[in-house]
Amino acid sequence: MKLHTLLCLGCLLVALAPPARADVTIRLDVKAVLNPATGARQSGVNDASFAICFAEMNAMLQSFQRGYRLQWNGNAVQNVGGLNQFNSGPSQYYSVDFVNATNGGVLKDQFEANAIANPATYGWDANAVNIYIVQFGGANWNVCSFPDEQIILVNGVRGYTNSSTVLHEIGHYFNLSHTFNGRQNLNANDSTCTNGCSCAQLIGGGSDGVADTILDHDCWDSQNDIAQGNYGLNYAGLNGTQAANVDNMWWNLMSYHNRQHVTDRFTPDQMDRWTDTANSDRTTVRTGRTRFVATTGNDLNAGSSTSRYRTLTRGIAFVNDPDDIVLLRSGSYNEPQTITKGLTLRATRGNATIGKP
Repeated sequence: MKLHTLLCLGCLLVALAPPARADVTIRLDVKAVLNPATGARQSGVNDASFAICFAEMNAMLQSFQRGYRLQWNGNAVQNVGGLNQFNSGPSQYYSVDFVNATNGGVLKDQFEANAIANPATYGWDANAVNIYIVQFGGANWNVCSFPDEQIILVNGVRGYTNSSTVLHEIGHYFNLSHTFNGRQNLNANDSTCTNGCSCAQLIGGGSDGVADTILDHDCWDSQNDIAQGNYGLNYAGLNGTQAANVDNMWWNLMSYHNRQHVTDRFTPDQMDRWTDTANSDRTTVRTGRTRFVATTGNDLNAGSSTSRYRTLTRGIAFVNDPDDIVLLRSGSYNEPQTITKGLTLRATRGNATIGKP
């Protein structure tokens, strides 16, 4: 197939024989930990509710135009644990406050280690993101795992039915930090304050490792707060670029603003960070991978988001799976050629022109 065309932002261009869905698929395996006192699921935990959450997450991923799709193993929530498992088996973790309990972190690590060591008992799938629905004893939290850990724990009905919450935790799994990382709560004299959102100074954090996110704070509860914290202006007084930056925080899946509304976006740099992790640390849970290309790159680079290839030809050369994506930054790639393998071409941050003199 000869290329002499304009590749639009995010659109699919090529999927050659054999036909491919042209998505990088992330496999999910979802388990309901049973109540050891009754042997039953928590009230309200059912397949139909998670099916809605699952569809909403895929709709959000599709809107990012980066070729990611979730696959739910079996399209059903698996039961693990059982009656009288108070001190052993999955149900020993049915009702634990993994966040606030003094030994919560230890128990989380123990849960994960036991699950990996006893996959049949715990329903563990080494080739999927493992999500367990538990009860946190009333605490409204969920527990993630960054790339050095594996398990995701969601808190009952409020956790597993909220697509923003579940995708937030999956974001952590792919090495995305909170947008407010590094934020400070200070007293008026600049000393450390322990009064939470009642502190005199709420200083936004910018340590999420992503270049296209501005400062954020988990106590800022309006677009005006974010605008004031970054620009010293109310939202209505911002220019277009500033307003877009604020919107990217207000609606960001890695913020805590889903307390005010449903969040639904990652920024391009967040998706780059997700993709680098999928390409390296999380290879067992996905199909395909993404190769990054930019006119400012170098064909001796590694093809990551921060070490991009220079040519489309180089990106295609490393494709070995029909689900692979070659992702081009905007620009002109004067490389007329014939592609004889299955792949997908996508563009990010603007249009890419291919094979144009």
